[in-house]
Amino acid sequence: MDAGRGTAAPGRVAVVGGGIAGIAAVKALLEAGVEVYGIERAGELGGLWRLAEDTAAYEGLRLNTSKPRTEFRDHPMPADWPDYPSRAQLLSYVQGYAERFGVDRHYRLNTELLAARRTPEGWLLELAGPDGTSEESVAHLVVANGHNHTPRLPEPPYPGRFEGTTSHAHTYREPAGFAGRRVLVVGTGNSAMDIATELVGHASEVLLSARRGVWVLPKRLLGRPTDQWNGALAAVLPWRLRQRVSQAMLRLAGLGGNGPALPPSPQGVLQDHPTLSDTVPALVAAGRIKVRAGIERLEGHRVRFTDGREDEVDHILWCTGYRATVPFLDPALVPDPARLPLYRHVFPLDEPALSFVGLMQSTGSALPVVEAQGRLLAAYLSGRRRGPSRERMRAAVAAELRAARARWGEKRPHLRIDVDRYLREVARDLADRRNDAPPLAGRRVVVTGAAGTFGRAIGERFTALGARVVGLDLVADGTGRTPVVACDLTDPESVARGVEEAVRLLGGGVDVLVNNAGRGGPAPAELRPSEEVRAQLELNLLAAWEVTAAALPHLERARGRVVFIASRMAVLPLPLAAAYGVSKRALAAYADTLRLEVGPHVGVTTVYPSMVRSPIHDSTRAAGLSLDGVSRPEPLEGVVSAVVRAVTAGRAPRDVATTRRGRIEMALARHAPALADRVVRRTVAARLAAGAFDRAPLAEGLRRRAGRTG
Repeated sequence: MDAGRGTAAPGRVAVVGGGIAGIAAVKALLEAGVEVYGIERAGELGGLWRLAEDTAAYEGLRLNTSKPRTEFRDHPMPADWPDYPSRAQLLSYVQGYAERFGVDRHYRLNTELLAARRTPEGWLLELAGPDGTSEESVAHLVVANGHNHTPRLPEPPYPGRFEGTTSHAHTYREPAGFAGRRVLVVGTGNSAMDIATELVGHASEVLLSARRGVWVLPKRLLGRPTDQWNGALAAVLPWRLRQRVSQAMLRLAGLGGNGPALPPSPQGVLQDHPTLSDTVPALVAAGRIKVRAGIERLEGHRVRFTDGREDEVDHILWCTGYRATVPFLDPALVPDPARLPLYRHVFPLDEPALSFVGLMQSTGSALPVVEAQGRLLAAYLSGRRRGPSRERMRAAVAAELRAARARWGEKRPHLRIDVDRYLREVARDLADRRNDAPPLAGRRVVVTGAAGTFGRAIGERFTALGARVVGLDLVADGTGRTPVVACDLTDPESVARGVEEAVRLLGGGVDVLVNNAGRGGPAPAELRPSEEVRAQLELNLLAAWEVTAAALPHLERARGRVVFIASRMAVLPLPLAAAYGVSKRALAAYADTLRLEVGPHVGVTTVYPSMVRSPIHDSTRAAGLSLDGVSRPEPLEGVVSAVVRAVTAGRAPRDVATTRRGRIEMALARHAPALADRVVRRTVAARLAAGAFDRAPLAEGLRRRAGRTG
């Protein structure tokens, strides 16, 4: 996002990371028509939910947020899954999400970003992949690498020297390796609670060091998952009042804020990401997990705690969190990601070619948050929303930081978000029409027949609405607002070259293809097909088919739109113009078949104008077969507006008539074809009686059968 200009520069976007943040970002960008690819150093997607040496996952890991508060909005979790799914289930869910929306096809696996260097055009990436190292440029870099990679140990280290063994939760996989040992688990987060529970029955003694108090919530409260109560309250109450209500509900349920022997928390519930456990309070009460204060000093195998107590310990397992790191970025640019001021936790204040997704610490599930961040990012990078001014961004960041410090103090305030409040803010941003860019801003459009009457008008209107437009026509023209690439649409090789050049000029992709090129002219159906007939069929039907096939891979990647400009004659044919009517009817049939094959990945619309005064009718008029009196002319602007409506609609409409009369005629032709034929015959008979076709040799058969041969 470039807050100074309001839209993003064209070009490819690279997303670093194949976890939930990266997957959500790539999916949103693809759906917005942004050319994007992902980079993941592992051999599969899934991020920290993969059970591998480079992740923090362990076999017994389960979600601590319930299904409805975790799932993506357009990909529900299976109804038969438990309220709190397992690690393996969430991994399959995330990978299934990526596969369903085609995200996996846009990732480079087993590829690591070694370094990203800022350039005037964007970023130069140094990549290490299966085929060695390489460099390539992108216009925008999205950092979605997560922040559970670099273990954080106590700093400064505790005084003294510990002679036992130590490890961090990042390397923990299963409890059997700690059999018969006295283990001290340091920390009170969800990982600490899970691991301490798993160690019971394996370790000879399990100690839990709590430097500060903690609220350990049950997974279910009053018959439903606990976090769903908070979600319901968040819709109507500020967090301070929510906190009081939640604590009252816990007391009423007989579950006070502290489990037996756990240190009391000076702060209320909802301060942090919830620590949920149904087992820890009972294990503490039974003496199977022994709670200790914070560590004061290490002496051999003994650990002294701040309350003066000492214990013999064989192993210390640090559940002390992680440091946020971005090793591929220059430290001068991002000294400490955990202290980086970001507008909506996504956009740096002074770096328009860089964004972050997932760099936050939420009070709830990360999945809805990164989904919202991906949608916000896509809205700005596609140009469909204007970025706020730098002054507004700075003011918003400062206000949010003040609120975070008031609620959480100096515990990573730059990262903190209240999940429910944050989702409401992003929803308001996306719904705020004042921030809308022009309706076609950022769209990459190819228009065939761009030098003709319709083509020029479409190019000018689309450009005025913010699109980047490239035309295809027989003669190249780079002088106007719409550059035109020379292309013989009836030659497959020329079409392939023309589409490739248009894609290059548009920055590497296509969001919209308008098949506008067409040819008219007289062609009685009773005569043998002439060269004119073949030329019309070739250009009106086969050329549109050829161009669409060449552009379709780009359109599918962008989840774009195809618009075919047909004619009212496709459904309401006129005599003496068989080639035009047949070709346009065939074009509509092609569009219908294409829709069945590529939808919903590509929207397909057919627009049906009536008659617009343009040179396409000159040959018909010269043959004495003017459409004047047969078809009522309509303004060119109305046809262009119909094409714009087709492209900007939330869902691509199937058929679009350009006038109210046109809608009536199309309905009549489809639902009462015999009546439509009688209307056309009566109109033509009136024109014959008026002598409109008396000087037209091609109408000789029509005149003869009407008794006007003399």
